[in-house]
Amino acid sequence: MAENKTQDERVTCKVCGKVLTREQSMNNEIGHRCDTLIQEGWTGEKLAKHYAGVTGKIPEGFIKVADLHRAIDAKKAGIPGLTVSKMVKAIGKDRALEGPIHPIAKPIYDDRRVRWVNPWLATTDGLNAIATGDYSKAPEA
Repeated sequence: MAENKTQDERVTCKVCGKVLTREQSMNNEIGHRCDTLIQEGWTGEKLAKHYAGVTGKIPEGFIKVADLHRAIDAKKAGIPGLTVSKMVKAIGKDRALEGPIHPIAKPIYDDRRVRWVNPWLATTDGLNAIATGDYSKAPEA
């Protein structure tokens, strides 16, 4: 396992910028997921352009996807069909490569690659929308 490194010593993925922790990834300077995507036909340049397109200033009030995940875990017993996998699909799957299911679900990455989403998704209406795919009650994004 990789040893702890200082901020300046950390190795980052040359495609997406994430800090790498796997020894093989650090040696190759590319993360496992980016490497897999490149093998699936994405070019490093195309991935970098995609990441730049989903990275930006986080609007005030937006919540981390991790917080939405916790909200789903807390409410899934009371909302039929609510699952984390439906949330992942709603925000465009892994790394938002497929685009969000609705504009309200578009994630924004900060410069540390943390995903942020509209807080409406964590409301009862938002969680129901994730569960059912019906975003008719969603405010304009």
